[in-house]
Amino acid sequence: MTARDIRMVNVSCLDIIYTERNEKSVACNDNKGVTMIRKLGLLFLLFSLATTANAAWQLDNSNSWLSFLFVKKQDTAEVGKFKRLSGKVDDNGKAQLKIDLASVDTNILIRDERMQAFLFQTLQYPYATLTADFPIDKINKLAVGEMMVQPVSVQLDFHGAKQDINGNVVVTRLAEDRLLVVSQTVLFVKAAYFDLVKGIDILRGLAGLPRISSVVSVSFVFTFKKRQ
Repeated sequence: MTARDIRMVNVSCLDIIYTERNEKSVACNDNKGVTMIRKLGLLFLLFSLATTANAAWQLDNSNSWLSFLFVKKQDTAEVGKFKRLSGKVDDNGKAQLKIDLASVDTNILIRDERMQAFLFQTLQYPYATLTADFPIDKINKLAVGEMMVQPVSVQLDFHGAKQDINGNVVVTRLAEDRLLVVSQTVLFVKAAYFDLVKGIDILRGLAGLPRISSVVSVSFVFTFKKRQ
């Protein structure tokens, strides 16, 4: 079907205008119906604009990562990461990042599955969320190639609890429409703050280990694209 072959559909008292090959245009004869359609269209447009305007910068998951390091036994370090991240920085500088805990990746599948089930309990707590405030005016004024070090207070909402974590990040303007945000200081997450000690003990027992650290260090690289 081509654009010229669109047929008229009569919905209640509304005559939707159409044109078909070899047929004449039909005028709409219901002013109230037309007014309603116009209002609905305007509301949809305003909603779309508001949603877009709310996100000044959008996270580029394919060029971002968040990794964590933990110690098992006495001195064996292990590194993991989360593969699915989403987030934005809005026009007021409010940053929000959502971490899909089911995307944990430690390069050992059985360990990933155990962490999902016994540590993160992803059926009950599927996501962790990071929120922070950035000086958006200063960031928007960065020239391409320019960077700035910014102290941040990050609130971590994780496993039913919230905790503020302080640190520094480096913000770099890669291009007019791209930002890079990298952790300058390592962020430390204590299992006791988020009721994770019991889960760690279960993992330790399943793996037959004498010890797994209850403090995890976190670092990240986030790339953001500017919303047009």
